[in-house]
Amino acid sequence: MKNALLIIGEDIGVNAPFLDYIFCAYKRHFGELGEFRFVSRSDKELPFIIEHLCARSDSLCIYASSQNCSVAAKILATLSGDILELKSPQTLAPSRAEKFSDDGFLIKLNQTYVNLLKADANQKLPAIDIKTQRDFGYFHLVDIDEESAKILLEPLAKTYEVQIYSSQILSNLALIRVEANKFGQTSGFINGAKNLFSGKFFEGEDVFRHVASTLIASGLKLTFAESCTAGLAAAKFGAFAGVSAAFNGSLVTYANEMKRDWLGVSDEILQTYGAVSEQCVMAMLKGALKASESDFSLAISGIAGPDGGSEAKPVGTVFVGAYAKDGECMIERLNLNGDRNYIREQSALAAYVCLLKLKPRIFLA
Repeated sequence: MKNALLIIGEDIGVNAPFLDYIFCAYKRHFGELGEFRFVSRSDKELPFIIEHLCARSDSLCIYASSQNCSVAAKILATLSGDILELKSPQTLAPSRAEKFSDDGFLIKLNQTYVNLLKADANQKLPAIDIKTQRDFGYFHLVDIDEESAKILLEPLAKTYEVQIYSSQILSNLALIRVEANKFGQTSGFINGAKNLFSGKFFEGEDVFRHVASTLIASGLKLTFAESCTAGLAAAKFGAFAGVSAAFNGSLVTYANEMKRDWLGVSDEILQTYGAVSEQCVMAMLKGALKASESDFSLAISGIAGPDGGSEAKPVGTVFVGAYAKDGECMIERLNLNGDRNYIREQSALAAYVCLLKLKPRIFLA
């Protein structure tokens, strides 16, 4: 099932947090973002854009603020050869609308379901009325490169009549998307991949969600000690409902004094090896675990740039690590490329992957 998303109006487009809220709501409903377009309310091509998206998709979800909804409603009525009626005190909708409320309506335009929804900043988004039919899935492979994964998966894909798409998220992490052909078996293929990559596999698109849900289900707790990521790894963890059951707390220690006073990183380590070092991250891991009495800790320290690098430790040098209360530990040095925010995002993700590799019996199938 092909789904498309259209957002109308600069009032939404310039509001980055609200726009992200829309994307997240859409992904929760459909499982992924799909094709996306943004257009101005005054764009003369808007009717043709809607018509084009409908021709390419099984469903089209349109978000527009209250002031722009009437424009979209008129276009949809014209395209469907219908007239507008006042369906509720706040909603004009085509007379043949299948569903309607104060927040929008659902119609069928040829073979495509179109859901127009009011999206006003600082208000809760309405529920999407389009029924989902997921013929795709995602899984990750740890310590398997993308090309090797594809070579091994292609014969299996032919057997189950599915298409596979891959992306190298990190050097040691590949994401695989699988989509069924007309008579394909997505679940059978994913189970086959699980058996093929035993101990290196987990299902789902989101590493952070996988770690959070696994810890919650297992009754285990995690804490963080972060420097260059400034709490980003902890924020990723805190994004999921119910995570308080697995989250004891986090320490953001940018300054060396805070690493020393809050985490117990010794002056000798800081002066001899520096804050961006394996030794410092090891001390941060131990300090965070001691302070929180959690089951696991993650720590990150590095140079996100654009300044601060050296010949020995250029921008993009980051140390990440995971530590368990049984004493097992894994620390990796990363050499990342990109701008400051991309380096920080990749660093947070890499720290979580350390935890997956540290305890595969818990996190990997």
